[in-house]
Amino acid sequence: MRTATETAILLAVILNRSGQTRARVSAKTIKIFAIRQNLRSAFVIEVTDALAEYSWILFEISSGGYGAVQAKTLEAAKPVTAKRYLTDVERRALKRGTADLAALKKEADPEQEEPGEDD
Repeated sequence: MRTATETAILLAVILNRSGQTRARVSAKTIKIFAIRQNLRSAFVIEVTDALAEYSWILFEISSGGYGAVQAKTLEAAKPVTAKRYLTDVERRALKRGTADLAALKKEADPEQEEPGEDD
């Protein structure tokens, strides 16, 4: 079996060679590189940490497998701040610990239906 660092090096090589700044990587590819039949979450976390040293961010995607994004692509991203995207009332409620987290959770859910979607 290869270490997480060795696996991350192999991933970084194929990601760099792809010439893309974002890509999908299958669990099968990681298993092949790692010489493992099973991917334990602790190992994937180690690979993710090691891959970050090569400026790649690895994360699990809901459709299966993993997404990889080159960290430098985020340097020019516009900042997202609480002051801009939360109301004054919401920010005060967060400070007091009285925020309606259930409502915020519903809004945060990526599976949430858009208003008027079933009209």
